[in-house]
Amino acid sequence: MIGLLLTLLSFGGTMRATRRGLGHGLGALLLVGYFYGILRARFADGLSHFMFDGAVAGLYLAILTGRKRQMRLGHDGQVLRLWVRALMVWPLCTMLLSPFFDAQHFFIQLVGLRVAILLLPLMAIGAKMTDEELDSLGTWVLWLNAVAFLFALAQLVIGVEPFFPRNAVTIILYMSNDVGAERALRIPAIFNTAHAYGGTMLVSLPLLVRRWQRLSSTRSRVMTGAVLVASALGIFISATRSPVVQLFVILMLVVLVTGLSLKVLAGVAGLVGVVGVVVLQNPRFQRFLTLENTGYVAERVSWSVNSSLMDVITQHPLGNGLGSAAGTSIPFFLSHLARPQHGLENEFARITMEQGVIGLVMWLCFLGWIFTRLPPRRRGGSLVGERMMWATLLTVWATAFMGTGMLSSIPGTAFVLLWMGVIVGTRRPAPVPQRRPAAPKAPAPQTSIPASAPPGLSEGRA
Repeated sequence: MIGLLLTLLSFGGTMRATRRGLGHGLGALLLVGYFYGILRARFADGLSHFMFDGAVAGLYLAILTGRKRQMRLGHDGQVLRLWVRALMVWPLCTMLLSPFFDAQHFFIQLVGLRVAILLLPLMAIGAKMTDEELDSLGTWVLWLNAVAFLFALAQLVIGVEPFFPRNAVTIILYMSNDVGAERALRIPAIFNTAHAYGGTMLVSLPLLVRRWQRLSSTRSRVMTGAVLVASALGIFISATRSPVVQLFVILMLVVLVTGLSLKVLAGVAGLVGVVGVVVLQNPRFQRFLTLENTGYVAERVSWSVNSSLMDVITQHPLGNGLGSAAGTSIPFFLSHLARPQHGLENEFARITMEQGVIGLVMWLCFLGWIFTRLPPRRRGGSLVGERMMWATLLTVWATAFMGTGMLSSIPGTAFVLLWMGVIVGTRRPAPVPQRRPAAPKAPAPQTSIPASAPPGLSEGRA
């Protein structure tokens, strides 16, 4: 019953926050997503699995029933809406075709819709966000990242088990005990896995950089800079390797595609220096150094591309139905209905396995359209933050062949899809100011002389 209560609270709270403002509604959605892992682990009654889904439903319902927003999307915004509709319709078509091949149980396919459809409208929502709404969302993310960092520090000191009891929900978490010689657990903070923690911190950085650049108050900039450092440290504390590599690639791309001033470069270098000093002081934060084994990395890349993606394309060109690939989060209470999933370490292979080659081609064409242009410079925005969003998205999609879960991570997927909409939204035309019509001039007073005026008045004499 607690899981049901949490789901209802997520739905109602997010809906109420969205009525207050879109930035607050998305912040409430992320609040549920951040605490989804730890609450689901502590209240593993099955219904807690749908907390985040309830929050998403509350967000959508508030937007659909609220006052319509009058905003020019421009050509790119209209094209994005068409892409979102197409990417949502095709998975439904695969469900209709599923009786013709050995697909998963109907309930498992419904769970697969969560990955394939549920969050895609966030791209259209992100394209309509204003600078003020992004500022509001940035404040939410600032405090959420700070709270996550405090939980991570506590788990470094007293361990993970006081926060995440051992049960059916936390099996994967306790299997990840490969940090250092002492075989310590990776740190999940308040998320369901360490990868969700590290990945969420990575994709949230552009919004914090945007906030840091737009603020004028010294106190607020210092606070934002401190949370930026804490968020970057969280990537290393989680002891996950992919987000660390992605972070280095993103920083290099930002330097290449953004004309950073010396002042901004000095600030970024200072933040990177602080993170580097802390990481070098603790061997537990240095698991990414195991990637020095180039033979292992080359072997994994080869397997992900050749033995994973190519095998799926040749053996399952029509796909095998939603929920058939590893990476789809199947609730433990439905596991008895699920047939063995195909173990894949490639997000594109997972898309192919579930939606066929047609689904893969649609996604590749869409991504090609997204990344053809950089976000332009716009008045009132943050060029560095918005181009960092572009660099982050390009990096996470370019490395998606090295693992699965990018489209099912909570709340990391919400960030990724929102940013895809935001960078398209920067291409919309600037609003044309409407000129007020000129007020009509008052007619000049005229003196009239009555026709029957007595003699003498026409000459002005009484």
